[in-house]
Amino acid sequence: MKLSPLLPAIALLLPKVAQADDWLYFTGPHHTGVSEESSWNARWGGSGPKIAWKAEVGTGAASFAVKGERVVTSGGGKRKDTETIFCLHRDTGDVLWKHEYECEFDERMFEGGTAATPTIDGDLVYNASYDGQVKCLQLADGKVVWETHLLKDHGGELSRWKYATSPLVIGDLVILDCGGEPNSTLALDKKTGKKVWGQGDENAGYATPTPILHQGKPAVAVFKGKALVAHDVKTGNRLWTLPWKTSYDVNASSPVPVGKTHLLVSSGYGGGRAALFDLRGSKPKRVWQNDEIKTKMSSCVVYQNHVYAVCGDSDGRLICASLRDGSTKWSQKGFGFGTLTLAGDKLIALSDKGNLVIAQATGDGYQPISQAHLLRKTCWVKPVLSQKRLFMKNNEGSVVSLDLR
Repeated sequence: MKLSPLLPAIALLLPKVAQADDWLYFTGPHHTGVSEESSWNARWGGSGPKIAWKAEVGTGAASFAVKGERVVTSGGGKRKDTETIFCLHRDTGDVLWKHEYECEFDERMFEGGTAATPTIDGDLVYNASYDGQVKCLQLADGKVVWETHLLKDHGGELSRWKYATSPLVIGDLVILDCGGEPNSTLALDKKTGKKVWGQGDENAGYATPTPILHQGKPAVAVFKGKALVAHDVKTGNRLWTLPWKTSYDVNASSPVPVGKTHLLVSSGYGGGRAALFDLRGSKPKRVWQNDEIKTKMSSCVVYQNHVYAVCGDSDGRLICASLRDGSTKWSQKGFGFGTLTLAGDKLIALSDKGNLVIAQATGDGYQPISQAHLLRKTCWVKPVLSQKRLFMKNNEGSVVSLDLR
């Protein structure tokens, strides 16, 4: 099998004003979980990494979106039944602005609070709460531009753990996994919040929609509760459906584009597995499947000829597999339901107990470079490396920023 180079599948649709090292979306600059950072300090020795600042942003599993000096995240308030969107200064952690709104706190069998990560597009921020509130704010000051409600305004339907989908901006559209009928996948005008199109009646999943190409045209893949569904971006027309069943309908790991022609899909729980699909035909063609890769929430990352994944259903192992045939090359225990990103040739893994590990991305065995235990309690939040700063958070809202210049 010959794979295309690891180029962004949808780069022409991304904002041209973004810096190369900004992190505007939950899944990173090209929706692959890969940072474009280079020349950052991955080795800190026995003294540990340089902690730039710490902050508290409320309970939840929202990660970070970063543009220039602005870092946006969100958290919930157990006592006040609110959620708050925070904009912090990259270098100091100072609150530049915050937007608080009513949202009844719900633990949902974990710490609870927020679940989706804000998205930055140009000078605007898009945020989706777990109960269906979607807001567009000004990045400069947090002023609300427009807001809508997935349930009240669009007939959306909550899944078992409610919403966790981060907004995806493609061109002039904001695309969301709404669930319900007839707008299971929903596209809104990003400037006004008005509905452009809605399609389907499936239950929502918990992953973030992924831009792909379908026979050369922009499309979006949405991981529903029981299937992966592709839509034409312009019209919303359904292009194909790939059945994908797991226990409790928990498909929470976002699919990963591999070049312009392939898509890597993974999930956890009963029936969890990973598979690589060739998208060049009218419908996906499976290239391989690996039943050891069972990703709970964190997505896989790809570097050169290997796939890396934190597998909560496999004793919390970090697994490396061949991109060509899916065979497992090595695995390392100790990561629990952790999260993973990639920068250059290095893996950045945060265990669910707050242990940060920098490791070489190689098929030649587990090769840790540096590690530090920087957060306590449960950590399900994806670490973000942007502008040589690493942002991490636990589920109770404690943020740690490292200066890795």
